[in-house]
Amino acid sequence: MRNLRRSTKAQRRRLAYLGSGLTLLAVSPAMAQGQGSEAAIDAQGLEDIVVTAQKRSESLQRTPLAISAVSAETIETRRITDASMLNAVAPNLSTTMGPSSRSHLIIQIRGIGESEPILTADSPIGVYVDGVIVGRSTGAIFELVDLERIEVLRGPQGTLYGRNTTGGAVNLITKKPSDEFGVDVTGSYGNRNYWQGRGSIDTGEIGQSGLKLKLSYLHKQADGYVDNLDLKGSRDPGAYNTDAVRAALSFDRGGDFRFDYAFDWADMRGVAPMAQLTIAKQDLIDYFSRSPAMGGTAFIPPSTTRLKEARPDLTATWDRNISHTATAEVDLTPDLTVRSITGFRKWKNTIANTDLDGNSGLKGYVVSPTPPGIQPVQLFGADNARRQHQFSQELNAIGQIGSSFEYVAGAYFFREEAHERNPQAYTFVQNITGVGLVGINLGNLVDYDTESESKALFGQGTYSFTDTLSFTGGVRYTWDDKKLIQRAPFVRQLSRSFSKFNYAATLTWQATPDIMTYARIASGYKAGGFNPRAVNDGYDPETVTSYEVGLKSELFDRRLRFNGTLFYADLKDKQLNQFVAGTGGAASQTLNAGKADFKGVELEVEALPFDNFRLNAAFGYVDRNFKELLAVDPADNQTKDYSDIGRFSYSPSTTLNAGAQYTIDALSVGALSFRLDYTYKSKVHYNVLPGPPFSPYDADIAAPGYGLLDGRIMLADVALGGGSATFTLWGKNLTNKVYRISGIDFGSLGFAVNSYGEPRAYGVDMRFKF
Repeated sequence: MRNLRRSTKAQRRRLAYLGSGLTLLAVSPAMAQGQGSEAAIDAQGLEDIVVTAQKRSESLQRTPLAISAVSAETIETRRITDASMLNAVAPNLSTTMGPSSRSHLIIQIRGIGESEPILTADSPIGVYVDGVIVGRSTGAIFELVDLERIEVLRGPQGTLYGRNTTGGAVNLITKKPSDEFGVDVTGSYGNRNYWQGRGSIDTGEIGQSGLKLKLSYLHKQADGYVDNLDLKGSRDPGAYNTDAVRAALSFDRGGDFRFDYAFDWADMRGVAPMAQLTIAKQDLIDYFSRSPAMGGTAFIPPSTTRLKEARPDLTATWDRNISHTATAEVDLTPDLTVRSITGFRKWKNTIANTDLDGNSGLKGYVVSPTPPGIQPVQLFGADNARRQHQFSQELNAIGQIGSSFEYVAGAYFFREEAHERNPQAYTFVQNITGVGLVGINLGNLVDYDTESESKALFGQGTYSFTDTLSFTGGVRYTWDDKKLIQRAPFVRQLSRSFSKFNYAATLTWQATPDIMTYARIASGYKAGGFNPRAVNDGYDPETVTSYEVGLKSELFDRRLRFNGTLFYADLKDKQLNQFVAGTGGAASQTLNAGKADFKGVELEVEALPFDNFRLNAAFGYVDRNFKELLAVDPADNQTKDYSDIGRFSYSPSTTLNAGAQYTIDALSVGALSFRLDYTYKSKVHYNVLPGPPFSPYDADIAAPGYGLLDGRIMLADVALGGGSATFTLWGKNLTNKVYRISGIDFGSLGFAVNSYGEPRAYGVDMRFKF
């Protein structure tokens, strides 16, 4: 602990800088509190939110972390069903679906994230379901039938959560079985042939056994939003058909032992959002435009906006997720609880006919493979077969000593195995003197197995000096072992081991019963590993040290909740995944390429200006800068520093979300509410190294900033026999905004592509509860 109290001069300067900013943040709310105490407000105010971010239940407003939490009601009203829909949940949080897959989650917190889909690449944002990590970001988009709460922890969580949380963590907490018998059924229908059925049944306590059971089922499907000229709507890009089942069992007789078990199964079939040509060299356009003359289909040329119709290959995706989670708690004494969290997850994914150009059925004159002649050609296509399974075990001791010291101590074990087979094919176009434009059909295969094992010991304690001043310190030591068994494009076996000590320290001051401030320093660690597409023998861990100060306040008799954070993060040994086109397919390399810093601000506001009217808003800004960014210049094979041009892929500098809701609850038939939600993300680039010779089309495929408007009209609490009914009319992307969600620059192959988000969607929900 002595080392945690020490800081270097640089650290003290950063904390002083952040502290002065916190003082400015605190001035306005403190003045507002003094004014609010004079008002006579008879409403109860904003509801308290209980979170478990620190492994124990505590109020959101008393937790000294940059954390955002949304309740089951908010999840329902904003129609959040998977992790790709979290943009409106927290500031400086960005999520999107990766290209060519419906299960690949690209998530960024405070400018830190990972877009590489290879199974050996770890995400720096941990996604957890009931305390069990989802090991692969490529399989992190899946249906969860019964969400109780979502918690977004911003900044490194290296002590309580461990490796691969350098940017933060997302906790998805599911509903436990109810104490009472109940049935909850929802039916939905919308445009593009969208329909959804969801139902759950709670047994309540079975006799006096302490056992409770909850069974849930969901089915949803929709047609795509780009018309495939050769296939029906259910196979258009963006279409999906999903089934999910959940069974939850709980045992609690009010004694010292409690047990929860959950089984989740999801089967997701669909078509990935279409990757369409945004820009291409004129030689490619001329070559592929000759396809009809050679018996092929017509070439669909580049477009800088979303196409309404195209002729892509199917890009059929199939994902199956299975998970088992068991949590047991024993109260050994009134002041000590031991908890066990055991998790097993299994994911399988198949992608057939991945289309990354929006064209199919093209033909052209090909000189290789021989003999020369007219053959099928394509800009780029691939298949993929992936599978992964994991086991994790965590033990916690949660307790307190006297009235002044609380602690959490634990041990952690994680093991996973994964496999990927990824054949790729493309046509390289050459202009040969005296011959003209010809094609060369090329292919590449990536085939490997990978194994990973992680062990850790950790502890965190909070000592309260007084009723208003406390100090929290935490440490964790992690051991990681990784192995790669590669069959193509190289044949080799590699193994590496890493270990890391992480720490966190927080000083908390409860200035008044309604205002809390804190200062925190924390470190994080992202494990090293291998890139099966690259020739190098692996890369080292990435580390970050973060400094932040925060303010949490509830004012005007809990009519206003204002939370703010200022932060600075120093990242070292940045793991850079750089796409290298024209080198035998979708090749890339991963290097510890540099250093970067991140500084920014986060503001969150919830307000009840008057009865039945609710406002919420969250603003995030992060200034990201590379201090060093090393890469090899293909022109002279020399390593150079490109920090002056480096960008942070998939990372917006600014995020904003805001919502307003008005409820009329004095109706004889129920409560009528109106709600609008708006989310905004600033401009996003998709390449770390923009411009020639690395990513010549980066500027062409960058996503301009955009905002999305959603709305809802709901009639709730309509009496119906022995239960109630709710009727909702909803719309998403009401202004029909055209916006980009991903992009790939194929560099020397001569083209680049974008995928686009969903256009306007609307529909009705009917919910019945008994």
